[in-house]
Amino acid sequence: MFQYDGKSLFSDVSEPLKLAFFVVFSALAFFFQAPFPLACLLLLLFVLLAVAGYRSFLGLFLGLVPFLLLADIGFLFFLSGTGLDLVRLTLVSNLRVFCLFLAAALFTFSTDVFSIVRALKKLRLPESVYLPVYVLFRFLPEVERDLVEIIGIQKARGFTSKRPLQFLRALLVPLLVTVFQKSDELAVAYYLRKKRESF
Repeated sequence: MFQYDGKSLFSDVSEPLKLAFFVVFSALAFFFQAPFPLACLLLLLFVLLAVAGYRSFLGLFLGLVPFLLLADIGFLFFLSGTGLDLVRLTLVSNLRVFCLFLAAALFTFSTDVFSIVRALKKLRLPESVYLPVYVLFRFLPEVERDLVEIIGIQKARGFTSKRPLQFLRALLVPLLVTVFQKSDELAVAYYLRKKRESF
C-alpha cells in the first residue's frame, strides 16, 4: 500500500512540491465539512494514484475498512442520544480518513523516504520534526506487511470475516503488539544512538 515505487509517474517531481501537495490534500480533507466535496477530493486522489501507476487500491481499502467499522461502532455507541446526525458524521469521518490515506499513499508511493528527510533537513527543521516523519513513512510498509501476515495466520487458525468482531479482534491485538514491540525497539535504538553521540 505505502511502498515506494521509483517508476511512479510522480517520482521525478521535487520533494518539496510533493510534500506541499500532501499537506494541501490533508488540510482540504479537514477543511471540507460536507460529504460531496470530500467525495470529490477522494475521487481526485483516486485518479491521481491511478495515473501514477498505483495498483494496491483493494489492499488499501480492505486494510482501512475494519478500523473504520470499529470507529463507526464507537460513534453509534458513544454519540447516540446526543442529537448529532450520526449518519452524516460517520460518512464525513470515513470519507476524511479515506482522503488522508490516499494522500499518504500517493506521497509514499512516489517519494523515497530518505529524500523526504533530506528535503526537511535542507529546510533547517529540527530533528524533532523530520524524525517522526521519517519513522512514519519508513514503517508504514512494515506495518502493512505485518497486517497481511496476521490476516493469513488468523485465517489459517479458522478466524473468518463471517464473524466480524472476532476477526477484527484477532487482527487488532497481534497487530498492536507487533507495532508496540517495533516502536520499543526503535526507541531503544534512538536512545543508544544519542548516548553514543554524546561521548
